[in-house]
Amino acid sequence: MNIARENLVDRIYEAAAMPDAWPSVLDDLADQAGGVGAALLARRSDAWIGSRISPAHEASAEAYLRSASAARSNTTQRLVALDRAGFVADHELFSDEDYRTDAFVTDWAAPNGMHHGAATGISTPIGDYVVVQVQRRTGAPRFDAGDVARLDGFRPHLARAALLASRWRLERLHAMTEALELIGLPAAVLDGSGRALAANALIQAMTTHVVWSPGDRLGLVDPAAAGRLRQGLSHIRGGASLGGRSFPARDRGAGQPLGAHLIPTAGGARDLFAGGLGLLALGPIRAAQATIVRVLYDLTAAETEVALLLAEGLAPAQIAARRGVTLDTVRNQIKALLHKTGADRLGGLIALLARQLSPPDGKA
Repeated sequence: MNIARENLVDRIYEAAAMPDAWPSVLDDLADQAGGVGAALLARRSDAWIGSRISPAHEASAEAYLRSASAARSNTTQRLVALDRAGFVADHELFSDEDYRTDAFVTDWAAPNGMHHGAATGISTPIGDYVVVQVQRRTGAPRFDAGDVARLDGFRPHLARAALLASRWRLERLHAMTEALELIGLPAAVLDGSGRALAANALIQAMTTHVVWSPGDRLGLVDPAAAGRLRQGLSHIRGGASLGGRSFPARDRGAGQPLGAHLIPTAGGARDLFAGGLGLLALGPIRAAQATIVRVLYDLTAAETEVALLLAEGLAPAQIAARRGVTLDTVRNQIKALLHKTGADRLGGLIALLARQLSPPDGKA
């Protein structure tokens, strides 16, 4: 193994723990096979939930993934159907005409000066599907057997890195629900279909408000609340809303309701597997969502206090005066909140917190 390749293998494993390292790793991976860019994409069900892309192509590729064009492309479906434990060149999946007219090429690759590609698919323990894709400039030859073999030399390391990242993510999800169990709140982390990826003992034992279906799918007994849960998970899955939602959930006897609190999980702001999941917690109708938010985003006591004041509508200078600290201290705490919640600006953070810390809609 030459020094450059050995160094790249080490960096692949480092990126599993530090997702911000992926773009430069992907650039070097592409260079190993004569490519000009690469992408690492995470997919759950039929939605893209996370991506890391070579820096030069990041903005255009992420815009493409959010567009209707990505749903029209057949590249991923054909890659999944082939089910090969290795990289596959485009000419192995498509005829020349089919590839040239696929939405991936017409709407992203060609406009960005790229054509031939090679990709591999990797399944993870939590049901996500990871795609690693390398592209070449328009006019460059297609990937031949030697190019694919060079990429295949890195595939076991890419697969292990994806496995490590997804397992660490799953452990963090379990930790979230267990932390809420310590304060007496039944909780589970659900994907867009309602499947529980993590659930604490309290919610597993609950039979008055919760119903379980095959495939570890969790639902609510109250039909109105069940509909709100499905709608909320659909929004989270599609990335349409950063905010959480709270609503009353009655038991089988239609008695005093609990508050159902559904909040998108975030993990680290750049966590590859962060998207498309919701934390559901059930508690007294007036339970403080602040506790849930603190556990979910791993906030310090000071960060939680700042979050509460932002949700109330206070400006950073007002928060500094209220708390008796400097404005720079508050600004640093806001930066930490932005990073931990994944919000990209103060306005988005305030909107997210205002929704997550609002009282349940509906009356007890």
